[in-house]
Amino acid sequence: MEHVFFKPWIGKNYKNGGIFKKKILVLGESHYCGGCDECGIKYAPECNDLNTTKIIESLLDGSTGGWANTFKKFERSLVNKPTTPEESREIWESVAYFNFLQIAMTDTRTAGSYEDYMEGQKAFLEVIEDLQPDLIIVWGIRLYGYLPNEGWIQGEPLVFDNYSVKNGYYQLKQGKKSRVIAVYHPSTGYSWDWWHKVIASQLG
Repeated sequence: MEHVFFKPWIGKNYKNGGIFKKKILVLGESHYCGGCDECGIKYAPECNDLNTTKIIESLLDGSTGGWANTFKKFERSLVNKPTTPEESREIWESVAYFNFLQIAMTDTRTAGSYEDYMEGQKAFLEVIEDLQPDLIIVWGIRLYGYLPNEGWIQGEPLVFDNYSVKNGYYQLKQGKKSRVIAVYHPSTGYSWDWWHKVIASQLG
């Protein structure tokens, strides 16, 4: 994958759908660090802390704090209950996770430049062609707005409690259609039990 710098986490049961019986790709926006001049170009030892796979493994090994709480809230919305460490592992071994931006941000509230998102589009398209997901769950309305137009098919209205969920499909080159829904970013203002209703409607 030519444009992918931060490679995705791929759970060991992703290919067969794991506990969800569908291949789910969770799409985050970005990694965060102090920044350097080589980010997105050259992989340096300090980038180990930004290794997507190592981040998920750290979560499964019991990491706590802000970023871990974000992942915990999201996983609850997949199964509609607080999760045990064993259940958490089963969930993340069943899905893939990928951060859209291929350059790290310096703060959790920081957005990338327009050019950063355009480069992220290239990486994203490579990843979905490689992983062939059945369902893509996008973290955040801002990120949803930067999804590429290539292969995009707008979805029919999807309304829950008078809220219109942003959705659509990607037509992949091998003929598959990947379903896309956007959820609020789980870092803040995220009601996991409400979003479970939305996500569950796509897993039936």
